[in-house]
Amino acid sequence: MSYAVLAPRLRAGRPLVVDADPGASLRAQGMTLGSPGALGALLRHQPESVSAHHASETARRVDVLSALTADTTPRALAEVGMEHRSAMLTGQAVDLAYEIAHASERPVAVAAVLGSDLVTSLDRRRFEAETREHALRISVAGPELVIVRGMGSAAELGFAVQATSDLGLPSWAVVDLELSGEHLEDLLETLTEAGAEAVLFETPTIELALDRLARVAQWEMRIAPGVLLAAGDDAVRGFPAELEPGWVERALELVDAGARIVGGGAGTTAAHSQALAAALRQLHPSIAPLTGTASVG
Repeated sequence: MSYAVLAPRLRAGRPLVVDADPGASLRAQGMTLGSPGALGALLRHQPESVSAHHASETARRVDVLSALTADTTPRALAEVGMEHRSAMLTGQAVDLAYEIAHASERPVAVAAVLGSDLVTSLDRRRFEAETREHALRISVAGPELVIVRGMGSAAELGFAVQATSDLGLPSWAVVDLELSGEHLEDLLETLTEAGAEAVLFETPTIELALDRLARVAQWEMRIAPGVLLAAGDDAVRGFPAELEPGWVERALELVDAGARIVGGGAGTTAAHSQALAAALRQLHPSIAPLTGTASVG
């Protein structure tokens, strides 16, 4: 399994690169994503577009592909009349990512995503039931790890990570700006106890990211730190932004500050992935040069 090969890099060596914001990347390719269930509809009706998205990222030498499982829940799919296809589309999302990962000449791990940025239950008991159910669907689909995101509170994030751990899957927890504030140390302890192997700070600016990394380093946590750096201060998740001058150089500051995982922030696309991989190749010459864009047959 590719993640078993890549996981030691959470502690030392070249940092891992996560694929770009999938909604932004797909919109940049001309896809229409108008509702919470739109990605599920894309999996159902245009799987070749999803494969092309994953192939574009592996061609740019990311280490982790994110299967489009965040919105394959019945709640999200109900928006497009496909709530009964949740298990099937969750499995298909993971399978499509695996097809592209297996075609790569180097290890590429496949992660599922648990948690939606667009739709969730406001009732705590309903939230817990739906989270457990989708974690189980994801487990059956068989990804190598789970990225937990889109949680509205520290308690919800800890619960989702624990639900993933209970099923025997490694997890990375995405912590947004609000959750990574005043009580960050307590949150990291909760996530570590729940079984998270890494925490990914999703931030709009480099300064905020560097602050979070410095705090993690100060506490000497067992959990590996990473950053999902937005394409710009005003970038919105799901909507593509241009690769701004200086973005890559600032992203490399995160590596110098101890980030073990980088990439994937709001508004980023394959252009950001390519620029970041190229810059890391200069720091780590063992990375093979980018030779072209993978094709999907």
